Amino acid sequence: MVKDDILDLSMGKVPMLKALFLYVLGIVMAVASQSVISPFVCLIVIVLAIGVYFLVNYLTKYNRRNLFSISFSVVVICFGYFQYATNQSAHITSYYSNYKAVQYIGIIDDEPVIKERTIRFPVRIQQAIDSSKILKAEGKVMLTILRDSLTEEKYAYGDQIVFVNKLADVNPPYNPKEFDYKSYLANKGIKQQSLLTATEVKVLKRGMGNNLIAYSLELRTNLIAKFRKYIQDDEAFNVAVALIFGYRSQIDQNTISVFTNTGTIHVLSVSGFHVSLVFALLNLLLFWMDRFRYGKFIKSILILLFIWSYVILTGMSPPILRAGIMISFFVFSKVINRKQIPLNTLAASAFFILLFSPNYLFDVGFQLSYMAILGIILLYPILKNYYLTPNKWCNYVLEYTYVSIAAQLFTLPLTLYYFGQFPNYFLMANLFIAIPSTLIMYVGMGLAIIPFEWTNSLFGVSIEWLLNLMMNGLKWMEHLPFAVVHGVDWHWSQVLLLGIGIASLIIALNSKSSKSFLVVFSSIFLLSVFNSFQYFQKSSYKALKFYSVRSEIGVAFIHENQVVLYSKLDSVNHPTLQYSVLPDLRQYMIESDIEFKSLPDTERHNRLIEIGKHKILILEKKIDDF
Repeated sequence: MVKDDILDLSMGKVPMLKALFLYVLGIVMAVASQSVISPFVCLIVIVLAIGVYFLVNYLTKYNRRNLFSISFSVVVICFGYFQYATNQSAHITSYYSNYKAVQYIGIIDDEPVIKERTIRFPVRIQQAIDSSKILKAEGKVMLTILRDSLTEEKYAYGDQIVFVNKLADVNPPYNPKEFDYKSYLANKGIKQQSLLTATEVKVLKRGMGNNLIAYSLELRTNLIAKFRKYIQDDEAFNVAVALIFGYRSQIDQNTISVFTNTGTIHVLSVSGFHVSLVFALLNLLLFWMDRFRYGKFIKSILILLFIWSYVILTGMSPPILRAGIMISFFVFSKVINRKQIPLNTLAASAFFILLFSPNYLFDVGFQLSYMAILGIILLYPILKNYYLTPNKWCNYVLEYTYVSIAAQLFTLPLTLYYFGQFPNYFLMANLFIAIPSTLIMYVGMGLAIIPFEWTNSLFGVSIEWLLNLMMNGLKWMEHLPFAVVHGVDWHWSQVLLLGIGIASLIIALNSKSSKSFLVVFSSIFLLSVFNSFQYFQKSSYKALKFYSVRSEIGVAFIHENQVVLYSKLDSVNHPTLQYSVLPDLRQYMIESDIEFKSLPDTERHNRLIEIGKHKILILEKKIDDF
């Protein structure tokens, strides 16, 4: 099947792949040109392309297939440009920042994230209030409310609020390799944020959001409260609700690091794995319906209702949306007895998601999710055909191994580019968590659905035991020697080179083409040369680096294979240093080998520090006399 899919792309067997490529090309063109062309112009071009197609087709005998292909390409590219451009503030006349507003009225657009000192949520603006009138407005902003135990108000999705205009642009990252929060919010259509006190925000009305989403969030809140009642261990509870419901806001950074460093972070992101488990369970429970005349049709409707209820319940993130759409296509194809082409279905799911939200194209989770599934579709069948054993139980392990290898290989270029690290024991970790994570999903569903006290107590204890087993195993793997390769600093050209190598490998394994194998080896060779050159540069690098760490001090002395970090913060494990400084320093030395020198954390004063042969005067007070 994989071979046919690859070789027949030009023969129209995967038309959605072509449509997706053209649509993405339109979005990329809009980004590259900063959407300078008006969306109205794109609509005119679309109308002209359709009109020219019908006119030429009627008046001449020009090759209809070529004419349709050209017209179709122009229409889809322009439509991709149009969809992206219409969401940009430059082409929205009623965009909120176009008004000099004193206050704004808007609706809380997602479930608030509650921290110890703050409450944060996005707001979809409806109206702008100036000194004399109220105007219709559009756009999204991010609000952070300082918690006040005396005047704190409860906020929820769908609340209509009025708030003081203290909006400011989101700051870009101030340090190399630091997380780009500005781009992260921009991909969600948010350009500004504000920090407000509780007295600067007032709730006007409740329940103004989408009723279906509001109900699903309320249901999830109630189910999370139920899990809290029966799971006592804090870490187990937080991981359980993340794994089953996609609720990750309460997980601490150390726990996330365990999953990241072992290559199992996908377990905490509700995705195709979770949806497929729900699908398998529903198929098992409803198998008896196949015996009746309309049983298959009713069963398919019930499965789709449950699947999409779960998709909505878990927040409709790109991975689970993709899984929901793919399973919907699969179920529908079974109902109409039509063969499904996985590559076509994957492209269709991506196309429909980007159709409604073009910004998802630049979401890291979206890219990783689709690359992982693309790897499973293209590489897994090849590996499976190369070797399986006569023993079916061994084959289960082998097949899961092949799935992990295929997904990891296709996500490797993006993982190295975005995160600069690679988990060496990803295969062992994924094999280890396969059974516990599956059992946790199914037992968790039982805890969520079954109302009996004694079964819920048993389910809660079982989930806690399974999660403790899983976490202890992952923590052990995290601390194995050479568990993670840190500090990878890849350029986009290296990502492209590795991507060409992977694509050539798939073609080579399908067609046994010697030229394709030559491209694979050439890609590996060039990557080795580039990486060796980078390693030589890093190992001989000498510099003094000053980092922006809020009001604190962060200075690094880098001399060939030595890194010394000076700061008033207590250690390299301090959250501020981990967020702002360590992502850059890891490219020169592993974290455990960085020498840390703590500066006295006393009252602010001028100080002289010696770093190697250098002396640095840090001024924190005005010098009157010299």
